Amino acid sequence: MKTCTKNSALIIILSIVIGNYSLSMANTNEPGLLEQTKQVLAGDKTDSVQWIEEKTGQYLPLDLAFVDEQGGNIRLGEIINRPTILLPIYFYCPNVCSKNLANLAIALPNLSFMPGKDYRVIALSFNEAESFKDAARAKRNYLKIVGDDFPADGWRFLTGKQEAIKAAMDAVGFRFKKLDDETFIHPAALMTIAEDGKIIRYVYGSFLAGDIDMGLADAESGRPSLSVKRLLGFCFNYDPDKNKSVFQLVKIGVMLFFVLVLALVFIYFRRKRPKI
Repeated sequence: MKTCTKNSALIIILSIVIGNYSLSMANTNEPGLLEQTKQVLAGDKTDSVQWIEEKTGQYLPLDLAFVDEQGGNIRLGEIINRPTILLPIYFYCPNVCSKNLANLAIALPNLSFMPGKDYRVIALSFNEAESFKDAARAKRNYLKIVGDDFPADGWRFLTGKQEAIKAAMDAVGFRFKKLDDETFIHPAALMTIAEDGKIIRYVYGSFLAGDIDMGLADAESGRPSLSVKRLLGFCFNYDPDKNKSVFQLVKIGVMLFFVLVLALVFIYFRRKRPKI
């Protein structure tokens, strides 16, 4: 009878713990940046047709003017005079942009084309609030990953005004949306562009060297081609404090659960132990 009472008490305690844990988890689901992001993505239909409209065969306007990492004005036509990799990002992105830039930096030394001679790379910020100083800082960081053999003018980091940014992003079919905390929801993709500005190929995923090589080969011939990958990833902000609190709750809940299981096992074997 005493054992049954102990078991019942433990079961009641376990029920209370699980109930409180579930309630705490429910309370952490209040709308935050993550929930806002999900709502935006759901409302805007997160398929590739909506966030990236592939415009292969069409042209990127080469007369658009931007600011390079040294603070000078430059037209796209001055640097897109050979096959070019165009990566739309923003430099203060807290999530996927830095990963995309790093993946690209890792892939570039493994391409079969000569940087600066056979192709050029452009990282174009779609955040009009960023300046050439932000671009210069990013360039220093990512050129370190590429290595000393990569020419500095082979990878340009550009910022610009809203009108030029919008024209360029509309031309390549790239959509982005600003959130209340000044971050952006946007897809993750790069494009290869021919020397005359023709949009050749879209590359998704982890920007593998082989995928980019195919895009540059098509850009060299001026022949538009199908996308390498259709898996469209998204970059958006998240609530680190909220995620941390949820993680702590999970950890505490699991620990309590195992303590209760051990207690039940102890009672079970004590009950089975022969009386002397």
